[in-house]
Amino acid sequence: MGSAQDTIKMQIVAALSHTEAEDGLYFNNLIIVHEEEERPIVAGEDKDIKDALDGMVKEGSVVVEGSGDTAVYRLGRARSAA
Repeated sequence: MGSAQDTIKMQIVAALSHTEAEDGLYFNNLIIVHEEEERPIVAGEDKDIKDALDGMVKEGSVVVEGSGDTAVYRLGRARSAA
């Protein structure tokens, strides 16, 4: 059985794989999806999601451009969710 961290990582990959995210997403766009948007939400505590993103950046499955509130996340070359 997968851990909560693995579940969050799979949700991140699903959100960043969506056509609405082809230019990447801000952190808030990962955790908040407005009514008119169709991409999946990433559910979890902010700290857990940030920890998952940091791990995914280190492994190369997610690329981050910028920092802080203006950081944009997008899928990297290695698309492993685990």
